Amino acid sequence: MPAKRIILFPQDKGGIGKSFVATLLHDYYVDAGLRVRAFDLDHANSTFFRLVPGTEFINTDVDADKLGILDRIVHALPEADIVLADNRASGGSKILTYLDETRLPELQEELNCAIVFVVIATDDKDANSQIAELLDSHGRRVRWLVARNLREGESLDLFAQSKARQRLQTANLTVGRGRSADELHLLDRSRCIRFHARMQEEFGKAGALLIP
Repeated sequence: MPAKRIILFPQDKGGIGKSFVATLLHDYYVDAGLRVRAFDLDHANSTFFRLVPGTEFINTDVDADKLGILDRIVHALPEADIVLADNRASGGSKILTYLDETRLPELQEELNCAIVFVVIATDDKDANSQIAELLDSHGRRVRWLVARNLREGESLDLFAQSKARQRLQTANLTVGRGRSADELHLLDRSRCIRFHARMQEEFGKAGALLIP
């Protein structure tokens, strides 16, 4: 397997949990001791930028002929094991245009990296239709991680009902950082510890895909 990873979120659909999964992945990589360069492409909300210290902002609200600004993602590879770029709603087409214009999927071997598309499966038909379209267009050109959004599921009820996530966002904290944050009540820190461990276990199932 290649020695580096470029992690991208190519779906256009907003509100499906892309930024939340991106923060969880960032925590996973930091805990693994890997060098991570993080980028936020969301000029409107910049959720990832607010929650993850050191994140760099790239404004992709530009015409297609100016998407060369995304070269920063590739140029970050020499000093990072993982390059993680959170995308904005309606921004997936910009990422795909850039990949096609640069032929980046065909350059993975030369760059010694693997491009991983992280897609979020929900009960939203539009989001799932986008996954199908992405599979048709990119298929074996990239690697895939499908994250199922369990926001409405019973397995995470206590975390959701406690409003711990809302308090994390108010304090501009990821789940991983929330484990030891003085801004949170002891109960919420404990919930973060449990939730973080659960996510570490889930990501660990795809360890060979995610970890160089």
